Amino acid sequence: MTTNNGASIQDLQNHEIDQLDLRIIELLQQNGRIPYRDIARAIETPEATVRYRMKRLLDDGIITISAFINTGKVRHENVAYIELKVQSDFFESVLDELISMESISYLSAATGEFDIMLEYIYKDNQDLLSFIGWLKRKKEVIDLNSRNILKIYKAQYPARVSQE
Repeated sequence: MTTNNGASIQDLQNHEIDQLDLRIIELLQQNGRIPYRDIARAIETPEATVRYRMKRLLDDGIITISAFINTGKVRHENVAYIELKVQSDFFESVLDELISMESISYLSAATGEFDIMLEYIYKDNQDLLSFIGWLKRKKEVIDLNSRNILKIYKAQYPARVSQE
């Protein structure tokens, strides 16, 4: 399985990041548009070092810079949270297809009653019904649970990478 930039999951798990990388990531999480020179000043490191580190972090797929829609501020898109219980061959046959869908903003394997959790961005009820119907027609999907997200109060995923 590969990520959006073509790196395998195994490749991503083998990358080393250090305290300097973590400090850069922390600043980017506070402001994804912060200029390199401001990062360099904040962490007291040459700007060239920040540029090099950023290039490596981005090229290796360790971080991505993205814009997120605050669905509480716009009315044309909605979010559904969907949990799936699946057969083991689901991962081989369907997961890559889900990863490539632009309407899926979050996709993960999970423990507990359901195996997969995802967030689906939908335009209207018909769009959501069509997607859920498509999932239910997959022979690998054993059970499905969905919830509509009415308002997001916080959506933040701060870096919590332990350094051993």
